Amino acid sequence: MKNMKKIVLFFIALLIAVILNPNFSNATNRQVSSEEELRQAITDSQNGDVIELSKDIVLTSPIEITGKELTINGNGKTVTRAAEGWNAAGDNGSLITAGSNGTKVTLMNITLTGAQKYGAQTYNGAYLILDGVTVDNNGFGGILVNAGTLEVKNVTLKKNGQQSNNGIEIAKGNSISTGDNKPELIMNGTITSTEKENVVYIAVNDKLTEFEVKNTETTVDKILTQGNKVVITDENNNILYESNESEVTIAGDDFTENVIVTVYLMEKTVTIPVQPGTTLTKEDVEGKIDLSSLGIANYKIDGFYADEALTTEFDFVTPITTNVSIYTKLSPIEVAVPEEKDPTPKTGIENELGIAIVAIIVAISTIALLKKEER
Repeated sequence: MKNMKKIVLFFIALLIAVILNPNFSNATNRQVSSEEELRQAITDSQNGDVIELSKDIVLTSPIEITGKELTINGNGKTVTRAAEGWNAAGDNGSLITAGSNGTKVTLMNITLTGAQKYGAQTYNGAYLILDGVTVDNNGFGGILVNAGTLEVKNVTLKKNGQQSNNGIEIAKGNSISTGDNKPELIMNGTITSTEKENVVYIAVNDKLTEFEVKNTETTVDKILTQGNKVVITDENNNILYESNESEVTIAGDDFTENVIVTVYLMEKTVTIPVQPGTTLTKEDVEGKIDLSSLGIANYKIDGFYADEALTTEFDFVTPITTNVSIYTKLSPIEVAVPEEKDPTPKTGIENELGIAIVAIIVAISTIALLKKEER
């Protein structure tokens, strides 16, 4: 009876934990293969639902998602605009729009191409996440951040825009009230572009006066402010892309150029760019050194020092904020010398003499043993 009570109490506790768990969800996966099915799935979806594409989708008008949290998984498929019969929704010529506060849309594993204006946009407080999204050949630009929030996890930009590649456009349209939301761009992964110009484009001639850029702790690429523009950097703090210059107010972390760590190895040097305020480990430095390519493969590294006299070991703990030098202690690798063999060949006489000596010893031992037994 006691065991039964314990079992009942366990299941009651488990049920309560499941009910109170914020991650517990009745999310539904909906498979669609046409524009009509996609629109119906969006209408029927509840927060947390996932809509999966089984075929490429051709749209006859923009899709607008408002007031819901859902994911559209393209499964590698493409969403594009119909060549004929396209019916734009007023000023909205984007393929997919996350619209207004309370909306959170994730687009993943999908290609957005051929839009009248933009592949996708986040509008007036909506939150849009792009993960595994390719944006190509859209009329005005790639993605429009129109007073909404865009989180970039994995985005590939190709040629977009009539004049140049307006990859991600930061804007605040004239239809949005002055006091409403401001655009926000968050880097949480990587972004690549076949074009270099205007990968991030700050709009002009609209109501944009300020926007903000942020980076998650785990992001690979970063978006940073540099004066009156923004730059996107890689994991080594090298600038990949930079925006146009603008007079709007930009909030975010400032870009700081790398400092250089110079590693001296006898007459050779290796330079390592380091983001200011970060640290290097001994393993980091060793990983940047190829003794073979430097022509000193017959040496080994015995330590790193802060001075040329090799008296003070280099500090790998304190963050690096300025250009510094590291001096390497190198020692020659000792090569084992094979033992020399007597080059004089053994003659037959020497071999016979050895056998004779052994035979004499055996004979003497045998005679002594026999005499001992006779006694």
